Amino acid sequence: MANWWESPFRVFQTNLREIDAGLDVERHVAEIKRMGADTWLLNTAGIVSFFPSKLPYQHPSPWLRERPSGDLIGDAVTLAHKAGVRVVSRVDFSKLNQEVYEAHPDWFYVSPKRQPQVYNGLYSTCPDGAYYQEKSLDIIDEVMARYDVDGFFFNMFMFPEYDYSRNFWGICQCVSCQRRFKGDTGYDLPVSPDWQNPAYVAHLEFKRKVLAELSGRIRDRIRRKPGTCLLLRQTSDVTMHEVNNAVDRPLPLPRFWPGDAAKQDRGADASKPVVTNVVLFLDIPYRFTAEQPGLVQVYGAQVLAHGVNPWIYVVGTLDQPDRKNFQAGSAILRFHRENEDLYAGSRMCPVVALVSSTKSDERYGRDRGSDLVGDAYRGAYRALVEEHIPFVVVPDTMLPEKQSAGELARYRCIVLPNVAAMSDAEAAAIDDYVQGGGGLVATFETGHFDESGRRRERLALSSFADVTAVARRGGMRSAYLRITDRSDIPGFDLSQLVMVDGEYLYVSAGKSAATSMTLIPPSRYGPPEKTYWDVETTHPGLIKLSHGKGKVAFFPWQVDALFHRHSLPEHSRLLATAVERVSEGGRQVVGRIPPQVEVVIAEQSARKRTLIHLINYSGCQDRSFHEPIQLHDLLVRLTDRKVETARSTVLQRPLDVAHDGAVQLPTLRWTDVIVCE
Repeated sequence: MANWWESPFRVFQTNLREIDAGLDVERHVAEIKRMGADTWLLNTAGIVSFFPSKLPYQHPSPWLRERPSGDLIGDAVTLAHKAGVRVVSRVDFSKLNQEVYEAHPDWFYVSPKRQPQVYNGLYSTCPDGAYYQEKSLDIIDEVMARYDVDGFFFNMFMFPEYDYSRNFWGICQCVSCQRRFKGDTGYDLPVSPDWQNPAYVAHLEFKRKVLAELSGRIRDRIRRKPGTCLLLRQTSDVTMHEVNNAVDRPLPLPRFWPGDAAKQDRGADASKPVVTNVVLFLDIPYRFTAEQPGLVQVYGAQVLAHGVNPWIYVVGTLDQPDRKNFQAGSAILRFHRENEDLYAGSRMCPVVALVSSTKSDERYGRDRGSDLVGDAYRGAYRALVEEHIPFVVVPDTMLPEKQSAGELARYRCIVLPNVAAMSDAEAAAIDDYVQGGGGLVATFETGHFDESGRRRERLALSSFADVTAVARRGGMRSAYLRITDRSDIPGFDLSQLVMVDGEYLYVSAGKSAATSMTLIPPSRYGPPEKTYWDVETTHPGLIKLSHGKGKVAFFPWQVDALFHRHSLPEHSRLLATAVERVSEGGRQVVGRIPPQVEVVIAEQSARKRTLIHLINYSGCQDRSFHEPIQLHDLLVRLTDRKVETARSTVLQRPLDVAHDGAVQLPTLRWTDVIVCE
């Protein structure tokens, strides 16, 4: 019998305060079910326990006395299961009260100033201490022994270097961290972030390792009780994400966040269930101000389109003082419930993969004065979305494993957005992929550094064997590339130049390489009477290569990062055309589709169905997320399969299909799924 979390499910979370222990369970279960959820995530233990715990380091809510049973969890599990609603226990190991701190100071975080972190009277614990490492298992055992909960989720499962006010406290210096870090790495603990310090870079990996090992042990303990799962970002049965807002977050807001997280999960392991929490309040300091309904709606549309299980969340009970986005949140849950058959056995099937690289970000990009990796990734991501090129995201560390398993062969093209720090094994995996016929698009300093961020003498990729970096030049303000081959950038017949800013690589290309676009180096831009250039060069802006059976396109400049920063359409079109050119089959999706619409392709192979998910971003405007504009007369055609019949899930009607398989969609509201047989 399959586990419940391996089928589609929907979560509503009431993140209870200790004063909420007397809530009306029967009413909450009925309301949660009416909104479309079938799983209730409910505070259970940790900072406050909502049942009469017998453990000495637990703190039962004093408001439990308002319940005749004195036990919220017992009442909730009984009534929820009776109504066909599951209960997942929320536990928070991150903080405890002063009484426990005084008895067990070794369980807690210690700042570089040798002080505990105290927030609203609670003391932050350390994931490497005995409370997390040992007592957490006792808490889980007690809950599972008392109640038939369906799963667990752990809040703030991280090292507490920041508090809720976003104050930075520093790297934990507790005895447990000192001893384990020294034993694992040979370094003494660093006291502050310093990207030039190898101990600090090692500490980033150390934290990830501690949390992964701990969550693995917790998951093993939970699995002792059949039918119970762990929802967490680290080692878990279900990968969990949270997408939210923040009052101090700079513009533009990350509109693609849920889709980005889902694409990374699907690229890493397409078979593992994922759940994403769309937060219904504005920010931590404003937990009772409801988020814009339009933001909830567009985030939810991305969750649905990528086959992710939806989860919405409030602090306190359902009796919120601001419910303006409840309708939008409920619409996400109900759409998923009413169309559950679209999500069972559904798998994304794009033919392009975008590579993400945490180590390039950390070991190459952080000390160079600008977000060289993050901007490149975000620019490439948005270019693919707006150019209607469906894709997944593959972590660079998984490239060798996926190439060995034959999984990279499913992609016609892999995009490397300034993946600068690359191991030999990752480079070999990419080279093998291209050698076998895969397409590759790479930008700027891809493969110029090893996995530790040290500059290589030669590029990591054999696919670039006929390319040599001669010099790296910064300060390219007022530089241009002259377009020399119109096929590189179709649709821009009125443009002769493409702007270049930031940094540029002068490269030497061998006889087997074809080059196009030529550099106009930085020139005068003021006063107007002197605004012209005296020099044009033959240094290329695009290099086209072959490697084995595959094709390569290399931009020795920051085309993707510049698109992120300036949104010039020529940068986006250059990337999209390069993807098409190295991909033998060209585009997977063509038609009449505005750039404000994302296309996500999935298939249910057992049912011989293809699902075309459409997301309408037309309501997004800086910090404002409005109801999207209703779009009309869309035309969508898949080039890699023939569509004979199609039906709109939202319009609930068959759609016209042309002789070439193009599907006509008369209107698109916030989302739709075109079901193709």
